[in-house]
Amino acid sequence: MPPALLLALALIVPGPPVDNFVVQAELQGLYDEASQANLQFVTASDIDEFHAVLCTADWVFTDLAGHRRPWAEMREDAVRALSEPRLDSMMQTIVKLEVDSGGATAVVNLSTVRTVVDHEGRYGRPDAPHTLTHTTPFRDRWIKVSDEWKLKSREQIGAPSESVDKAE
Repeated sequence: MPPALLLALALIVPGPPVDNFVVQAELQGLYDEASQANLQFVTASDIDEFHAVLCTADWVFTDLAGHRRPWAEMREDAVRALSEPRLDSMMQTIVKLEVDSGGATAVVNLSTVRTVVDHEGRYGRPDAPHTLTHTTPFRDRWIKVSDEWKLKSREQIGAPSESVDKAE
């Protein structure tokens, strides 16, 4: 068979089918790893190194109002968060996943849990500890770069919800 015909056939014949289950498992693993790493960050260089591994160089965040913020802006927020009280836990759960030829789009709920002492009595008895859970929905765009998944963008798609003393 002539090489030109082989090339034409290779372009016509689709590649192996994408297994959504495998993609979801891979991405959920990255979300789990990112959540655990976030709980362990101590320095700005920790944040920078992890971002360089997980995200594309042109990663962008879009807030609920539609404002696009590049990594340089979001980095400032991440570094500032290092001085805040630590979270008890963080979890990112894929709610919906669409895989296409360019990558994958995941709708994810980001839940953070923090224990606070409520001196003012907003959640019940004053000076009592309470567990606050914040959950925020995001739409993330992932692409494959050299056979590895990289996060290209994150868009907040809903307002955060808060629950007190309830496991989510």
